[in-house]
Amino acid sequence: MESKRLRTLKLVFFLVLAIFAGSNQNALAQTDKQINKAIKVFFAKGYSEGIDKLWKYMHKEDYPTLSAYETWVEMEYLLYLQMDEVYGGIEITVENIEDEDTTSSDSLTKQLLLDFKGIPKQKFINVCRLSTNESFSFTADAYLAKFLVDFDPDSARVEKAKDYFDEGDEFLEKEDYELAELNYRKALNEDPGYYKACLKLGITFWAREDFDSAMVYFTEAKEMHPELIEPRKYIIDGLIEQGLLYRAKKECMEALCIYSGFDVKRRLNIILEVENKYMENHRFRRYWFANDIKEDDQNELPGFWNTYRLAKDNISKYCNEDGIIEPNGDTEDGYLEVYSFRKMLTQHESELPNFLKFGFKMMEEDYLEPYIFISLFHVDIYPQFKHYMSFEENRAKSIEYVEKYCIETYPDE
Repeated sequence: MESKRLRTLKLVFFLVLAIFAGSNQNALAQTDKQINKAIKVFFAKGYSEGIDKLWKYMHKEDYPTLSAYETWVEMEYLLYLQMDEVYGGIEITVENIEDEDTTSSDSLTKQLLLDFKGIPKQKFINVCRLSTNESFSFTADAYLAKFLVDFDPDSARVEKAKDYFDEGDEFLEKEDYELAELNYRKALNEDPGYYKACLKLGITFWAREDFDSAMVYFTEAKEMHPELIEPRKYIIDGLIEQGLLYRAKKECMEALCIYSGFDVKRRLNIILEVENKYMENHRFRRYWFANDIKEDDQNELPGFWNTYRLAKDNISKYCNEDGIIEPNGDTEDGYLEVYSFRKMLTQHESELPNFLKFGFKMMEEDYLEPYIFISLFHVDIYPQFKHYMSFEENRAKSIEYVEKYCIETYPDE
């Protein structure tokens, strides 16, 4: 039997797809037709069958639409939830061998079991990594932030506060916002540093369209953990809802320096549209993943891109596992991704395609780091991004980059 959560996700899924179908003016009718066919198979014949049908259609297209990628991500998320329940319920019993190595044997078995149970999650994460490499999938980026970047700051909370919080969640699920508010307040009274209780308290006010009160608690949550993107997105949405677009834009710029995913950029475009402007991301599709110092067998790349790939071999002796380069006498670059792009842009200046000429210009004007970490951001380079953005002057330069090079005015019709 389906869980209530899964049924709710199906409803949300259909609503998201309906929005795409109604708003994507550039997508061909045939594209929407093929996606809708896959959706019908997905819910009528099985999740895997629906995904296979959609994926076969996407493989026939040179450039699948954003709506196709968004649909694929949402389908894979529902499949992940289903498979996670199956894998999570599996138990493996191993009879201990009475020898001196029993403890290490048990540890290895437990690790193998954890790895096995983590297969659905890792598969879904890879779907999102691929989608954010090949498309502008803001849904995939939001999931990546949730699974790989955000952390649970409430792992050691007061037990009584946890009980109140759980009761609040039950009432929130039932849309009884007054009782949810009461329990979240009780949780905060027991434990004033309870981040999630503060955030959920804001949500109860948001649901009742009391945006001023909601913003108070979203802001408190942000101040508790400024390194988390979630409360910042609520704040941006609240400011947009109230028409406070100047403040919303400022929050967006700051959020780009916390996690520069498509989800934040989408919000920035909503704000800019009022000014007849948009964010030109200067991004291009990539069909391979970024250089990873931990991966010894990354595939070779065609043409000048192989200079990018081979660059990590040149600098690996100075890199830590996150791709952060220690000071050395060979380069002033501090990050593997920046170093790799600089090598490629410099050595192939005369043969660069048009989509890389902007990157070359940014290198010449000393904005290569913001170009890489804002325009070409991907979760795989997040540790390098995070280190770069830990310095105030780099955050200021990144915002300057966006304002100077990425905000364009729509041409007159």
